[in-house]
Amino acid sequence: MYQIGDKVVYGMHGVCIVTDMENHWVGGKQVVYLVLEPIGQTGSRYLLPSHNNAAMAKVRPILSKDDLEALLTSEAVHADIWIRDENQRKQCYRELISGGDRQKLCQMVCSIYRFRRIQVNAGKKIHLCDDNFLRDAEKQIASEISVAFHIDLKDALQYLREKLKEDVCDSVRYE
Repeated sequence: MYQIGDKVVYGMHGVCIVTDMENHWVGGKQVVYLVLEPIGQTGSRYLLPSHNNAAMAKVRPILSKDDLEALLTSEAVHADIWIRDENQRKQCYRELISGGDRQKLCQMVCSIYRFRRIQVNAGKKIHLCDDNFLRDAEKQIASEISVAFHIDLKDALQYLREKLKEDVCDSVRYE
């Protein structure tokens, strides 16, 4: 169980701090709720029922600097998961964003970087929805990097982009 003051990653909301544990009466029973406040978003807070396994499964401890470094440099992260069919891609990316699987999020970011570079080289742009998914995934990953590395969010985003740069683009073809 998490303690007050712990920094955690909460699903698609990014890094949060456990600020309190509140007792609420639900269905005649007293239930403990974790109170999470997202870092950098004043006034927002999330109440998670600690007895709800599905809700608690979305809360993960912050990875260490070494673990994040290993993740960002792993071969698995650089695997291409581009989905040609736009509707299938939207569905998959929506699930990845809400699921919070760090490796798959990094794969998604890499794939969009690659495809964007190919599109730019062809004088085209990527779809707005792909750009939005990219921004959401980058924000999630960079917020965790920021906390683990003790750096500004802007620097964490730059670090992420350098680690996941599109160095394999030329060998991948999309039509």
